[in-house]
Amino acid sequence: MIRVLEVFREPMANGGQESFLMNMYRNMDRTKVQLDFLTPFTCDNPDLMAEIESMGGKVFTYDHPFGENNNAVFKESVQEFLANHPYSIVHFHSGSTYALMEGAKLAHDAGIPVRVVHSHCGGFKNLKYHVIKTLSIPWLLKYPTDYLACSDLAAEWKFPKSVIQDHRYTVIHNAVDTDRFRLDPALRKKTKESLGIPEDTSVLGHVGRFSLQKNHAFLIDIFAVVHRKNPEAILLLAGAGELEAEIRDKVKTLGLEDSVKFLGLRKDIPALMNAMDVFVLPSFFEGLPVVGVEAQATGLPVITSTAVARELPLEDLAQYIPLESSPEIWAEAILKAANESRAHRRDTSGDIAKAGYEIKAAARDFEQFYLARAAEAGIRSDNSKAGQPSSASDEKGTEA
Repeated sequence: MIRVLEVFREPMANGGQESFLMNMYRNMDRTKVQLDFLTPFTCDNPDLMAEIESMGGKVFTYDHPFGENNNAVFKESVQEFLANHPYSIVHFHSGSTYALMEGAKLAHDAGIPVRVVHSHCGGFKNLKYHVIKTLSIPWLLKYPTDYLACSDLAAEWKFPKSVIQDHRYTVIHNAVDTDRFRLDPALRKKTKESLGIPEDTSVLGHVGRFSLQKNHAFLIDIFAVVHRKNPEAILLLAGAGELEAEIRDKVKTLGLEDSVKFLGLRKDIPALMNAMDVFVLPSFFEGLPVVGVEAQATGLPVITSTAVARELPLEDLAQYIPLESSPEIWAEAILKAANESRAHRRDTSGDIAKAGYEIKAAARDFEQFYLARAAEAGIRSDNSKAGQPSSASDEKGTEA
């Protein structure tokens, strides 16, 4: 069995990167490939930790606060962890170019033979981005052994031009479990009842971390217009994050408390998506969002920004609108999509599978990627010491 270390530069909760990996992890042959997880920050999702541990994985955290000196904390924590825990394959996941370049260098310096960098999103195309990307080129050409991305757009944002031009990266689909994410009218009815939402009420939904990237503030502006046009409409917000209090204040200021439901971290995302009529994702940047694929797998139309990769698998259930467009334009598109969804929603699980986004096939490919890299690097399949401290004095990077 090969043990792989999956490294995050953000806290672990229930975000897109975690969802991607957990979808794969649940469907891999764990007698061949086992995953461990590391974050320099926190894992504030006990259900996630319990599930990982139940499948034989480990979660290591340093519990640093997120938001201050993130890059320095990432470098110090990963460097120390790799010095004390032997792994042969380390896989870095982040929306941060710095984390990918620095992580790959740290792994190289620690003598790790397989160093994977994985781009999950784009970013803000400003001066800081151009400076960091330019500075990252020598590092990202020298230290990673493999380049993965959730979409072509995500690859172009993070990787050097020569990697793109030479097709040295691999797109790994953000596949979903169509046994879980599929249209279920009985579940829809039950979920709406449990949330106290009348059957004939239009329901908008969003699943994501309350962070700058997800652009919740604009989502609330959009919903204010939707609510003005349809006062019975409801907005469901699933997730947690550093900006949640700010968004709650905005909802209160606009007098929308009775129409916006803050649901927190949830395990029943398929049920919530069945209860929705349209999924709204006005992100400032994404690669190819897992939640968008999950929504489409339940038959939901996805209204998203043009900053998101135009690679969602079902074109007829995707509409891309510029963030520069007014909340009124967004609201009109959302209301139209919601009405059509209520009248013509269909089972799309077969379409998702045909497009290559069914998790069982994707997980087999993901598993084979690791096994092939291990074979090429001469890594023995009895990598039993991975995840174990190499020194009894190692007290940090402990299991959460």
